[in-house]
Amino acid sequence: MTAGKPGVKRKQGQLPLPSRKKTKTVHLTTDDLPWKTISRPKEADLGDGFDGLLELEEVDDVQVVYEETEGGKVVKFKVAGEKSEEDERGAAPSEDMTVLDEESPEGEGSETVPDLPEESFDSESKMPNWHPFSLHPRLFRALHSEQFLTPTPIQAAALPLALKGRDVVGVAETGSGKTLAYGLPILHYLLMQATHTAGKTAQSRRELRALILAPTRELALQVSSHLNTCLNHLAAESSSASGDNKAQETDQGSSVPADAETSEGQGRKKGKVKQKRQSGDVTAGPKVPPLVSVVAIVGGMSAQKQRRLLSRGVDVLVATPGRLWDIIQEDDELANQIEKLRFLVLDEADRMIEAGHFAEMENILRLTLRQAEDDEVEPVPDMGLGAAEREDAEDSKQGVKEGEMQTFVFSATLSKDLQRNLKKRARPTKRRNDKPASTLDDLLMRLDFRDPSPAVIDLSPEGGVVATLQESKIECLSSDKDAYLYYFLLRYPGRTLVFLSAIDGIRRLLPLMDLLGLPAFPLHSQLEQRQRLKNLDRFKSTPHGVLLATDVAARGLDIPAVDHVVHYQAPRTADAYVHRNGRTARAMRRGFSLLMCAPDERKIVRALMRSLGRQDEIPEMPMELHMLDKLKARTQLARQIDSAQHKVRKENHDRNWLKEAAEAMEIELDSDFASASEGEGEGAPSKRVRKATNAKTAAMKAELKQLLAQPLVARGVSTRYITSGSTSIADDMLAGEYHETMVGLKKVEAGSDLVPVKKRKKSKVKAEVEEWNGFSSEN
Repeated sequence: MTAGKPGVKRKQGQLPLPSRKKTKTVHLTTDDLPWKTISRPKEADLGDGFDGLLELEEVDDVQVVYEETEGGKVVKFKVAGEKSEEDERGAAPSEDMTVLDEESPEGEGSETVPDLPEESFDSESKMPNWHPFSLHPRLFRALHSEQFLTPTPIQAAALPLALKGRDVVGVAETGSGKTLAYGLPILHYLLMQATHTAGKTAQSRRELRALILAPTRELALQVSSHLNTCLNHLAAESSSASGDNKAQETDQGSSVPADAETSEGQGRKKGKVKQKRQSGDVTAGPKVPPLVSVVAIVGGMSAQKQRRLLSRGVDVLVATPGRLWDIIQEDDELANQIEKLRFLVLDEADRMIEAGHFAEMENILRLTLRQAEDDEVEPVPDMGLGAAEREDAEDSKQGVKEGEMQTFVFSATLSKDLQRNLKKRARPTKRRNDKPASTLDDLLMRLDFRDPSPAVIDLSPEGGVVATLQESKIECLSSDKDAYLYYFLLRYPGRTLVFLSAIDGIRRLLPLMDLLGLPAFPLHSQLEQRQRLKNLDRFKSTPHGVLLATDVAARGLDIPAVDHVVHYQAPRTADAYVHRNGRTARAMRRGFSLLMCAPDERKIVRALMRSLGRQDEIPEMPMELHMLDKLKARTQLARQIDSAQHKVRKENHDRNWLKEAAEAMEIELDSDFASASEGEGEGAPSKRVRKATNAKTAAMKAELKQLLAQPLVARGVSTRYITSGSTSIADDMLAGEYHETMVGLKKVEAGSDLVPVKKRKKSKVKAEVEEWNGFSSEN
């Protein structure tokens, strides 16, 4: 890569190759190397293993060599010697170069952004509900193409404040469109900046302007996908206007800057251009970079590829705290860019401190803190919460100044005490005896709000229940939960999300669902990221699929058309209950939630309802006990089959593990163990026992298959004539309400046949007491 002076721009014509001198090599020792002092990494100021480190030095163009001496081989270093005179002087301006003004931003490695045609969109007639927000015309066009004709309540409340430069703390029900509530102001700002710089030059690496932190990988990828959905229309329009193709998207659903190829080698670039020409993707003229670049950085994927994307430069970075902090520790330039952020977003903030990312979150947030004028190296030790001079300076501000960082915090559950504190004062003085109401309060107090009075928008429903959500519960024994779940899945077919509290429960329940013929897919933190995404896609494409998940899927995931949410195990916190229910009944669609309550969970459920401020009990779901008994026989048989298979798998695994460990350590096993591993000997079951076990398992499988083939008939239904019996199904068949799996039951939606809860009449008891007192007083 040829270096040039700033202020010199290369023309499109080829330049003559400069003459170069042959380099000389010199063998030196360690002390003779040309060491250069470098700046300390940003994480050194955060106390991350750099205690006692005073200075760092590096050396370039050094190769280790071994010289033969009388005493043996000696380590030496080969350093590039003299450079050519032309390299030392720098590339002098020639006739083929155009000399620009020194203050011009153009230079080597920059690209000229073509003039964009003036955008216009008749939002007043086509989208009257969005027109008052005065968004960028391209955003209006993207919303119109996606049929988002009306903003949601949280969007209508947050957009005016965010567009004015205010810090916003938003609380709204799940599925209310919080992503666009903070995404549209960010995209509007970036698009306006890109429009103003049209016709000018774009630097080779973009400056990071917005950072969005999400608690889970799936949520980060989903946010990136939603933002790119708005930008895909822009890329298509800009390509058609300039005659070029839009930049390719990454695997994370992000737009890659097109000018990233300027840093590649000439030979590699030629190969890429040749390959694109063969596919017909290259047209005449320079390649146009995308107006706004969005990249998702999450764990479980290639970190090397993510670093390469960041090296090209991005405008909006969506990341999980753990992977982002890992990359920041190796990328000092990224840390510098985070210090100069324009937007900081915490999505599902209360979940981030529960996922084990609190340490990484704290370090990332410390990079965004403002430093005092007299302290440029050491960070403020109390996070800026107790400094009186910082507090007085903030109180004198009027909103967020232009160019300063805006902070958006969104979630479906936040502390009411915290909201009152934020409305009263931006950074309340913390006394020694006063402690934050919760860990979430402490996290939000660590944020350096530039706005002295952040706007708090609370649109959360009463009791944490969405208006379109129907709740129900089943009280049963823990051992009968499998049969009740099987009954619910057969009685109300649809896409169902089952939440469990532990991964072991998923591993136990998954083979049962498989044996019973139900399409079930697991989702938990111990799965590889690729497998998690694959299971999500399978669940989305299966109409009557079942997703067995832990609380990793309870936050932010927008899975289309989830009909039911089942709490197989009661959640331990009220916000977990609210977020679990939020996977259904999204965007004003109907949904159903079922809580399975065992006797030992009743106390937890009562405490959960009290914390939500709810007095009424959850209605119970009716059960056909005659069919439930038949389903219990199926689940018990499937449990016996799974237990037998699991026992065989465990024995084989233990033997194979010990054998592989012995081979790795080159240890010879005893002959008795060797014969036992082959199925013979004293420690292994005999062939007769193994044969009997396999025959018993096969017989149970055949019995289960026969049970699954038998129809489930309700009591009172005749199996010979549909019009006879105490319950006639002929009318239901003619009306289209015939249940295909459970004969004799009507085909209804979940929640339409709930049993109302009988309220306790306490007033009557009081009246009786008063009448008795009155009667005794007369005597």
